[in-house]
Amino acid sequence: MKKLLFLLPFLGLTVFVSAQTNGTNTPAKTSTAAKPAKPAAPKDTSLCSKRWDLIAVEEWAVESKPKKKQQDDYLWMTGDGKYNLKRNGEAKAGTWTRTGAYINFTDDASKEKFTYKVESAEAKKLKVDYHVSDMHTLFTFEVK
Repeated sequence: MKKLLFLLPFLGLTVFVSAQTNGTNTPAKTSTAAKPAKPAAPKDTSLCSKRWDLIAVEEWAVESKPKKKQQDDYLWMTGDGKYNLKRNGEAKAGTWTRTGAYINFTDDASKEKFTYKVESAEAKKLKVDYHVSDMHTLFTFEVK
């Protein structure tokens, strides 16, 4: 506790000094001119151009093989922001974006929006959490 009380003034001083510089040890500019917009981040393509076939479904902490209507389910994303998938036997196609661990999909036909949270991603295995209302379903995909 004594160490924390001793370090607290230094933390405040560090924050104050950091706010006064732009990271190059020179005073920060106080210009009111608009800053140029940052270029858009390149689309994350690490999961793209692979056909991810569904191999397992987990609901209520019970993992099982895909049900009959899920036998041919898959996910396919391309680097230009397009996707095709089959979920519960229903085909969907549209656009996707990625924000951190979340892949956000918009279906072209219905304009439905849905999200997969990436739980783990490896070269040939992908696990995502699909959340609807109070139900979480974990889908495990594999590149074959």
